[in-house]
Amino acid sequence: MIRILLVHAGLIPHYRIPIYGYLNKYLKRYSFDLTVTSDGIQEGTHDAIEFPYVQMHLKALGIAKYIHRQKIDIVIDYMELRHRYLFPTYLIAKGILRRKIIYWGQGRDLLDTQRKIKNLAYAAEQAMSDAIILYAEHLKKYVPKLFHNKVFIANNTLNIAYKGLPVGATKEKILKEFGIKTKKNIICIGRMQKRKRVDHLAEALVNMKRPDIGLILVGPDPDGILEEIEGDNIFKLGPVYGDKKFDLLSSADVCCLPGAVGLTIVDAFHCGLPFVTEEGDESAEIMYLKDGVNGFVVPRGNIALMSQKLLLLLEDDELRKRFSNAAKHEIKENGSMDVFCSGFRKALFYVIGQIAREFPQSDKGGSK
Repeated sequence: MIRILLVHAGLIPHYRIPIYGYLNKYLKRYSFDLTVTSDGIQEGTHDAIEFPYVQMHLKALGIAKYIHRQKIDIVIDYMELRHRYLFPTYLIAKGILRRKIIYWGQGRDLLDTQRKIKNLAYAAEQAMSDAIILYAEHLKKYVPKLFHNKVFIANNTLNIAYKGLPVGATKEKILKEFGIKTKKNIICIGRMQKRKRVDHLAEALVNMKRPDIGLILVGPDPDGILEEIEGDNIFKLGPVYGDKKFDLLSSADVCCLPGAVGLTIVDAFHCGLPFVTEEGDESAEIMYLKDGVNGFVVPRGNIALMSQKLLLLLEDDELRKRFSNAAKHEIKENGSMDVFCSGFRKALFYVIGQIAREFPQSDKGGSK
């Protein structure tokens, strides 16, 4: 077995736990033994840890000692430039211990892509790596062309086990449970942050002048941005997790997140919801949205057009069903865990100097 250490800087968020579990099972089939290390795991995580995990206070010397003692062959770098141990870890692990290192990330800070010094630091990190795994194909533009030969794509996604509404449940029952009585509903889900421009969505709802259409807002609001968003058909539910979250998504009609799309689109597409957003924000996950096929992208700040597109999807049942089917197909084909894991498999075989092997379709990956 070839021993792999994935260094996850900071705390591992709850949604990564089932991802790493699946990746661990997948890689074992190719004789790769994965261990994950981090400073800890996010509180409130309920998923079982189904991968070898070592918690440590991350610093270059501690990581290097672990690499040496455990005879680690390859390090996957999921560290950030702000962590001072990043480059010392490269220096020791690659320069002194002669281990292979794979960079995994977005290629740049997508919230600040124009800062030259920071971009030079990213380029230096990528230059030192033996392979690069990116969240999405379109992010290659942030990697110098000199390194494109060692770039591999692992489409950023989620390991979702949800199979649909429970037996006996209906959309109407689920909505009633949360006090929602509107006939058609737009859902916006995720951490409520200013950069997501939820206020644009609330304004679009007002423009519709339709009391039969509801807006469901789901997620924590640490900055209080929802305090000024009020309305008879606006439902602020706060955080909802697990199957209840997916029940809500499955009971809504359209998902809209004007800014900072992120992994919300994976949840929405898994439940067959067409997606509406605004132009102007870079994200890896925007790759899943095909304008006019499974959702719409409107110019940033064009509230009237956002209202129009949302109404079109809410009122045209046939169109919404077609978009829904396209959304499910997109995430099944391009956002599956096997597609994600294949990027790691190809990168790992590349750094050990072998052509990436692939098992038959019936013998891939971990259990879904």
